Amino acid sequence: MKKTVLMLGILALLGACKDKVRQEYIANVPVYTAYETFRSDGGFEGARPITQKGNIYFKDDFLFMVEPDEGIHFIDNSNPSSPVQTGFLKIWGATGMSIKGDYLYANSLIDLVIYDLSTITTPVFVDRMEDVFPTALPVSEKNYPYKTIDKNLGVVTSWTQEKVSEDVTNGNPSWVNCFQCDFETIGLGDGGFSEGSGSGQTSISGSITLFTILNDYLYVVEEGNFLHPINISNPTAPVAHDIVGLWGGVETIFPYQNYLFMGTPSGILIYGTDSPNNPNYIASLSHARGCDPVVVKDDYAYVTVRSGGPCGGDVNQLDVIDVSTISNPILKQSFDMKNPHGLGIDGDLLFICDGEAGLKVYDASNPLTVGDHLSHQFKNIQATDIIPFNTIAMVIGDDGIYQYDYSNPSEMILLSKISF
Repeated sequence: MKKTVLMLGILALLGACKDKVRQEYIANVPVYTAYETFRSDGGFEGARPITQKGNIYFKDDFLFMVEPDEGIHFIDNSNPSSPVQTGFLKIWGATGMSIKGDYLYANSLIDLVIYDLSTITTPVFVDRMEDVFPTALPVSEKNYPYKTIDKNLGVVTSWTQEKVSEDVTNGNPSWVNCFQCDFETIGLGDGGFSEGSGSGQTSISGSITLFTILNDYLYVVEEGNFLHPINISNPTAPVAHDIVGLWGGVETIFPYQNYLFMGTPSGILIYGTDSPNNPNYIASLSHARGCDPVVVKDDYAYVTVRSGGPCGGDVNQLDVIDVSTISNPILKQSFDMKNPHGLGIDGDLLFICDGEAGLKVYDASNPLTVGDHLSHQFKNIQATDIIPFNTIAMVIGDDGIYQYDYSNPSEMILLSKISF
């Protein structure tokens, strides 16, 4: 009996050894920065060239461009025909921004930072909320796994791509296999802050965003499935509330009246903010799979659905949704598009960034026939997002920021371009 038990133990040990295999693979390996170094103020410096596109934001004749993971470009846009870059605010890990009153809010990877813009040409650091976004990570290479992160070593501020060799048991390596590994970023993603064109503010961002301000709250979508309300009624001392669970992998968020409209790969979600620290689910509407920013005006929401990218799907269209009864959104019309990205609306004009098809402008005086009334099209720009405001369209292209005068929609005029 003892011999049998001993033999079984040996066989089990040999079987376990066979399950352990030496494996090599390329991985994103974290590069750490000490917390004290990471949290030192980056400072405001002279203007520098824009090297990669990010979110744009407009307020009080100033245009702001977020350079992902680097900081924010300040551009004097009082003359859209001749914009002037005035400086660069260094913020480690920034992907977006928003402004309420004289205060700028931006993410710095895991933290939220606040700057005083009373004198807009010399922003002053106010405060930093630490660990508000604990899962945020920097831009990374696509399609590589991620080595396990040890927060005791500091903040992950970049990645290196290295060959990793390890003993794997039962075919399970130690790397992180998160749902966003096909995205350009993980954590907070590449969204920016937005107050939305429907909020009635003079500050406005584009439609492709994971951050938004509504009244006295900053709302942040984290990892696609969590909404983080932050009270900014005291602008220099924000208060972060408990996160609210979402579903469907939210990609964009847009505020209108007292509601939050969120786009997912399979539809839109609508949340109410009667209790602003705890937004509540109101309704949802499913559509064909695809990436889908949304904007809202009056009784209609406009949603672009595009194929490819991280969202999958094979549909490219504009959906017009009746939201006059907020608890029962109804899809009224769909119009074919090439590969639509961001969009914006100003008055009776709907602007769509239709990828390789360029920038399109539609007469939206009748929302149900908007797709049949193309007023103008610029085919020489690969457009991805837009801010239309006060007859000036500020457009993100693949190679620069374009600005157009749309005071006459049928004869829009290119005013300027800031290349990157």
